[in-house]
Formats: sequence, structure tokens, C-alpha cells
Amino acid sequence: MKPYKDFTLREWLDFLENRHSQEIQLGLSRIHQVAESLSLTNPQAKIITVAGTNGKGSTVAMLEAIYLAAGYRVASYTSPHLLVFNERIRVNQQPISDELLCLAFMAIEKGRGDIHLSYFEMATLAALWHFKRQQLDLIILEVGLGGRLDATNIIASDLAIITTIDLDHQEFLGNTREEIGLEKAGILRVNKPFIFADTNPPESIVNHGLALSASMYLAERDYHHRLNNGNFELKFQGEYLVFPQPKLHSNSVAAAMIASLLLKTELPLNYPHLKEAIEKVSLAGRLELKQKEGVTILFDVSHNPQAAEYLAEFIKNYHPKKTVHAVFSALKDKNISGIVAPLKNVVDYWYPALLTGKRAASREQLNKAMSLIGEEDLLCHDDPISAYQSACSRANEGDLMVVYGSFVTVGMVMQAFTSKRNH
Repeated sequence: MKPYKDFTLREWLDFLENRHSQEIQLGLSRIHQVAESLSLTNPQAKIITVAGTNGKGSTVAMLEAIYLAAGYRVASYTSPHLLVFNERIRVNQQPISDELLCLAFMAIEKGRGDIHLSYFEMATLAALWHFKRQQLDLIILEVGLGGRLDATNIIASDLAIITTIDLDHQEFLGNTREEIGLEKAGILRVNKPFIFADTNPPESIVNHGLALSASMYLAERDYHHRLNNGNFELKFQGEYLVFPQPKLHSNSVAAAMIASLLLKTELPLNYPHLKEAIEKVSLAGRLELKQKEGVTILFDVSHNPQAAEYLAEFIKNYHPKKTVHAVFSALKDKNISGIVAPLKNVVDYWYPALLTGKRAASREQLNKAMSLIGEEDLLCHDDPISAYQSACSRANEGDLMVVYGSFVTVGMVMQAFTSKRNH
């Protein structure tokens, strides 16, 4: 094998995937040991950690936009990526270069000794190693899975955000909202504030917060927001703020804004910064609209029932009279019928597709989910690209095409869409 210093990024990623192809390993002792040895556990920046079933990426994007507008140096660590791995590690919204990412992987590989690290743990430490060299004001960490035992939780946050709680990843996090809530509450810290961005927090989160004397800021109790006549309105601690309507889900936008107001003493900012952020913010693959020959294409990475319900509501509210085509695929460990069912009365034509890899849903699983909503004898395409091409050939000017079901599905079709546009 050639020396690590000569690895390309593709070689590093293949190496890590092959070496750590075993199942997810929860637990922080191994990664904490390596992080300590490399002096990565106490970043010299404010820390916001974001957990939750849905809306994490949008919340991170809004926080990035706010602090960038206010002139701060802000880093983000998110997962999974949509098109390229580098998207996961960003400074001032710019993905890390291949060269710097290879350097970071090499440093972690040398520093780990004989301690086993998973793919996600390697990536998390690479991000922290890179951030340490960037003179940052703020680091935003998006939890990969759960919270309590997630690799990002080796870093103590100054403020935590839990976006929503719904059933997903039950095999790791538990089978009820209460169990899942307790796992996500693991990111809370003693005497540090946290935001619950939905209206119905599990008791497990409320109680864990009380036990830590962590002040909870609850949507529609401690702050209020709504969309009204094309505006986004926010009320908090006696202030009433009005902004243009955001491109992202309003729960995520509100949570990010409240976080920035709670940290205002340490990281000062004002209304124009918030307004600039809400005008500029967008996030690839989240209710993202594109146009192709008169057909509107809606890309959304929703991959659990709650996210699919949001997607269905968005289509009903903003595209109520359009003929809707859905290019859809999913992973086998997801609630596939639960991702399909909310769009039953929204979609006119379905184009299910197979993915590749160990976690891909089978043809039988996809067909079963489709038959449960009354869609029998559908052609299940061999991959999302052929499903997308099929939808393109059938869609007429003025129609809406929605591409959803997983990051992989959206990423593949988005790449095909972009490359066609550029030729």
C-alpha cells in the first residue's frame, strides 16, 4: 500500500470505508481518547450543537448565514453529504479542500495509534483538527445519530438545539419518542441553554434539562413564529421582528434566530444581520426548486414520515393545482410506507427506483410500499437516473417533479440534472 501522504481524497475515503465497513459503534471512550491526545476537546470558539430527527441541516445553514452576515468566522460540521464529502466540513460556508482534508485524515490516522475509529469518528476528528487551525468565532456541530453517544458529543456546547423528535433509527435510539428524546437530550450541558424547536417535547427531554439546570426555550411557549402574508414574524422576550419569508422550514429558521439572540452577549449582532441571513439562506436538497423545460423540479432529502409530511404540506400549499410526478427511492432500514403514504393524495405519477449498496431497499420492499397506497404494477426503475429520465419524458410544461426519499436519490438526480444543464 502506498504511504498515507500520497493518498488522494478518493483513496482516503475508500480506505476508511473498507476498514470501517462494520456496523455503527456507539460509545465515546475511543474517540475521546484520540481527541484528548491531539488536544481537540476544547476548541477556542463558541459551540452550538444541533440534534433532532428533521431540520438539522436547515438549522445549521441558517446559523451559518446569520453569523456570516454579522462578520464572524464560523465553521460547520454536518452529515451526510449530498454530492461530495467535502461539504461536511465548512468554514464560512466554503467546503474544505481535498488537500486540507487529506492532511486532516493523515493527522488523525497517525494520532489514533492502535485505537479503532469508525468512518464517522474519523470524519468528526478530521473536522475538529481542521477547525483548530482556523481561528474561529463559532463552531456548529450537527449530530450524526441520536446525541448522547454521537461522536460530536465529545465537545461541550454553549447552546444546544433539538429540532424535532420522531421515529427514525429506532434500532439504535429506541422505539418511542420518549426513548429517542432521552438519547438526543444527551447533548445538553449543565447550566447551558437549549432550544426545542417543536411544540411537543418528550418528557424525557424536559426532565433531563431540569436535572442539568439547563434553561429550555420552547417553540410557541417561550418564543412564537409564523408565516403571515409573505412575511416571517418572530416574537421573543418582548421583541416583535418581521422578515421576508425564508426558503427554509420556518421552525429551523426560528430556532437559529433564537439561538443567535441568546448568544448575543458573547457574539453581538443586530436586526440587519438577521434580515440579510434570511434573504440569502438556502440549502441544497431541502425544498430546493429548479426549472427544466417548463417543468419545476423539487429536490428534497426527506427520508422519514415526519419529513414526508412536511414535503406533502409544502406541495399542497405552494403547488396545489399542478400535476405531480415523484421520483422516489429509499433505504431498507427506513419506514418506506411511512415515507410514501403522506404523498398518496399529492402525487399523480410515481417512478420508484432501486439504489445500490447494502442498505438499499429491494424491489419487493418498494413495490409493497407502493401497493399500500394503491399503486400496483408500477415499473420499478433500476436506478434513480432512469426513473428521473422516465419522469422527464412524461412530464408536461407546468408540471411539478418531486425527487425524494434519501440523500443518495437526491444527490444522484441532482448530479444528472446539473451535468445535463452544463452540456
